[in-house]
Amino acid sequence: MKVIIASIVLPYPLTSGGAQGVFNMIEELRNDNDITLIFPENADNTRTAMRELQQLWPDVDLRPYPYQRQLIHPRFFFDKARRAFNLKFRADNRRFQIDRILQHYGYYMTGDFKRFINSIINEKKPDLFQVEFYQYLKIADILPKGLKKIFIHHELRFVRNDRFLQPYSLSRKEARLQKFIKMEEIRDCNKYDAVVTVTDVDRQQLANVGLTVPLYTSTLAINTPTLDYNKWNRRVVFVGGTSHTPNLEGMEWFLNKVAPRINWKKGGLARSLDIVGKGWDERWVHHVNLSNVKVNLLGFVERLDMVANNSIMIVPILSGSGMRMKILEAAALGAPIITTSVGVEGIEFSHGEACLIADTPEQFAEALRRVMRDDQLRQRLTAGARRIYDEKYSRKVLAQRRQSIWEAVLNPS
Repeated sequence: MKVIIASIVLPYPLTSGGAQGVFNMIEELRNDNDITLIFPENADNTRTAMRELQQLWPDVDLRPYPYQRQLIHPRFFFDKARRAFNLKFRADNRRFQIDRILQHYGYYMTGDFKRFINSIINEKKPDLFQVEFYQYLKIADILPKGLKKIFIHHELRFVRNDRFLQPYSLSRKEARLQKFIKMEEIRDCNKYDAVVTVTDVDRQQLANVGLTVPLYTSTLAINTPTLDYNKWNRRVVFVGGTSHTPNLEGMEWFLNKVAPRINWKKGGLARSLDIVGKGWDERWVHHVNLSNVKVNLLGFVERLDMVANNSIMIVPILSGSGMRMKILEAAALGAPIITTSVGVEGIEFSHGEACLIADTPEQFAEALRRVMRDDQLRQRLTAGARRIYDEKYSRKVLAQRRQSIWEAVLNPS
C-alpha cells in the first residue's frame, strides 16, 4: 500500500508523546507499506535529526516543507514575531492566555504549501493520505478529490479548550469564538473518509457531537523496554516537556497544591522529584512552592528506563484530550503510577489494580504517601499495569490495528 503521512512533527528524536506515536506506527508498518512522510522544517527538527532518521528508515521517503518557504508567507512571519513578543512580555496577560488556548499557530494552507503537497501526490500516486494532529486538520481542503484521506486526531481541540478555559470568565466575543472553533473542528473532520482517535473516550466524544464519517480507535504505541519493579529508589518522577501546556499546568498544580501537603522530611519518603523533559529551567521551578522536596531538572534523557525504573511516576494532568503515553511508559518500566482521571483517560487502567487515581490535591497527596510507604502496594500496582500493557498495548498489536483501519478505508464494506 502506498501511503503519504503528513505530520506537524518530525518523529525523531523521541522527545514527545506525539513524536513517539508517529514514529512507532511508521517503524512497525514501513516494511509492508510504501510510506512517504511530509513534515514542516523548523528549529526542532534539525538536519542532523533528519539525517539520523533517514539512516534508520532507508525505505521511508522523508519530505520536509522548507522553513524558508514558510517564512515568505507574510502571516507566518508576522504571527511568529507577535507570538515571541507576547510570550516574553505578556505571558500573564489574561487576553493573551485565552487567545493562545483558542488559536493554533504556525501552520497555514497557503498556495505554496498546496503546490508542495500536490507535487508529492502527483509523483507518488498514493492509495491513502493520512494527516496527523489538529494543526494540520485543514489539509483536507487542499487535497485532490477522489484521494482517500484519514485524519489521526491525537487530541480533541474542543475538549482541550473546554477544560483549559474553565478557570476563565469569557467575554461574549471569546465565547462565540470558542463555539465557532468547535463547530469548525467538527466540520473539518467530516471532510475526511475516516477519523481515527487514540482513545475510545475521544471516539465517543466525536460521535456525540455529530461526526458522520466512520470513526475508529487506534491507540498510539510506545517502544519502551519492559523492566520489572524491584525496589523503590526513593525517587518520584514526572515526564513531559513544557511545550505541552497540560504538563505546565499539571506540575504547577502539583508543586503548589499537592507537594505542600506532604512532610518530605519524614523518614521513608522520597529523596527527590525528578522532572524529565525539555524546557524546564530553574526560573520556572523557583516561582512555585517547593515545600522542601529536592527537585532535579533532568531535561531530555536518552534512556528513560535509567530514570523511571523503580521510581514512582506521577501524572498530575488536569486538562487536554488524547492519551498520556507516559502512563504506558511507566507500566512498561516497572514504575507505580499515581494519576488523575484525565491523566489515565482512555487507558484501561483501573484504580487500585494498575494505578492510583486522585483528582484533588488532598487525594493526590494521600495517594502518593500511600505508595511511598507501602512496598506491597507498589508491587501490586506495577504487576497489574504490566499485565494490561502486555495484553493490550504492545506495539505489534497496535500497529496491526492501524493497518486494518487503512484497509477498511480503502475497501469499505
